[in-house]
Amino acid sequence: MRLGYLFLPRFPMQRRVIEQPSLAGKPVVLHADERGAQRVRFASGRAMKRGIKPGLSVAAASALEPSCVRVRYDEQAELLALRSLGEALLPLAPAFQVDDAEGLWLDASAAGLFQGEGPWAERVVEAARALGLSGRCVVAEERFTAQAVARHRGEPVVVGPRGGGALAPLPLSALERGWLGPEAAAPFRALGLSTLGELAGLASGALVARFGTTGLQAARLCRGDDDSRFVADELPELIDEAVQLDWPAEHLEPVLFALKMAIDRVCARLQGRQQAAVRVQVTVRLDGAEPLVVPLVLARPSSEGRMLLELARHRLTDLTVHQPIVALAVRVDEASADPGRQLVLGDAPAGEAALEIVLSRLQSALGEAALFAAVPRATHRPEGAWEHRRFSPPISATGYDWLVPPQQERAPVEASSEPFPEIGSALEQEPIDASGAVPKRWPKRKAKVEQVPLLCLPSVSTRPPRVFREPSRLHAEVSPVGALQWVNVAGRRRKVESVWGPERLVGAWWEEGYARDYYRVQLEGVGLLWVFRDGRDGAFYAQGVFD
Repeated sequence: MRLGYLFLPRFPMQRRVIEQPSLAGKPVVLHADERGAQRVRFASGRAMKRGIKPGLSVAAASALEPSCVRVRYDEQAELLALRSLGEALLPLAPAFQVDDAEGLWLDASAAGLFQGEGPWAERVVEAARALGLSGRCVVAEERFTAQAVARHRGEPVVVGPRGGGALAPLPLSALERGWLGPEAAAPFRALGLSTLGELAGLASGALVARFGTTGLQAARLCRGDDDSRFVADELPELIDEAVQLDWPAEHLEPVLFALKMAIDRVCARLQGRQQAAVRVQVTVRLDGAEPLVVPLVLARPSSEGRMLLELARHRLTDLTVHQPIVALAVRVDEASADPGRQLVLGDAPAGEAALEIVLSRLQSALGEAALFAAVPRATHRPEGAWEHRRFSPPISATGYDWLVPPQQERAPVEASSEPFPEIGSALEQEPIDASGAVPKRWPKRKAKVEQVPLLCLPSVSTRPPRVFREPSRLHAEVSPVGALQWVNVAGRRRKVESVWGPERLVGAWWEEGYARDYYRVQLEGVGLLWVFRDGRDGAFYAQGVFD
């Protein structure tokens, strides 16, 4: 199995400087408890120039450089940060394994998709550089070979099977990094050895007789004979990132800088998993006060950092805090699969992103139920012709399509004003002549409109924009011929000024039996209503309102 090793020199220090830019160019040490004393684990370049090295006590480091900035080292946090980086690299490497605080192994089986292992290693380094990290990547067949060459060679290389001769010039200190333990190379140095190649040239029997199994294991590693297995790390269920501010902030600008950093990391991990965020939670930690939680609900699942940052900025702008902000945390509470999409040409992607931001703002500010979609159903009953679903704009084959296809023109149909004639009388049949020939055309029955003459037939475009969930019964007064004259609305008697209709809707008895004549009724002081007369009880009902 071919493996890549991404070596990030002094990764904890790089990450600290990225999160706190004010530390750049200063002597900084990361210290931790070690055998009852505070000792330096990592030091910045400026501190190392002053003679401060890992393993030195904090007191000695302060004596060498009084202005040294001391920061406590959290090993667990650094390992979590490396795992986050491994998730961001999943589009390049399908699996990863964290080594220690400065590197991780990557599955290089996808190198063939990037024109070889060399270009693949360069892509890995570029991806890390895009996150602000500098390092080098080496591809080899054994874990020890990839790690040793990456840590002790200044340039990225591709190593052949069993070390390929790349291990010979490396120093003996390569054996001490997580394999044989610290001071493992001291006995071999006592023999005058200085490189792995010199140790590999000794006879295995002599090494076993002198150093036991440790000598044999060291010789096998130096010869590229490493049988340790690559065990991929499991992905954590929770996607979250936290950023500590340089100092307590009272203005929005430093908060947005830290927030962008956390959101970019979260989006990189989402893209690595091919997922998109649905609900995101931003936690604002205050100095000496309870943290504030800002939930973000997206109208469409997304892993684009720009949209998440814009939505979070909109929510934080309206946030009132009584204490300075010291840290931020971003957590993905719900995510969905993100199959990706094909972008359209032109400026459409930018416009779509702006629209999605507006939709997400509305949903986050007004609530999740405030933004919904009305999905049509296969029924002619108006109150049941749509159902309430979560809003999700349609996606066409080439991207997002926000345009509604034009409606086809419908041929005009004459309507009957009589309440509900019998089926047999719907058409007036003409007697067949003596020759037995059937008439070329069945004559249509003329509509008798007793109310205001029919001006136009309602079409899809003349449906009311607001339809009631359930029809509301009206107390109506009709003329002797059945025409509407007065209607009681909200406890007041309103005069009917004009009526257009009817438009008949009939449901099949085996599905949903109903029969209605719909009218557009203009009421004095109210406006235009959509009213129907039920064929079962003959009563009038209000179905909707025209704005």
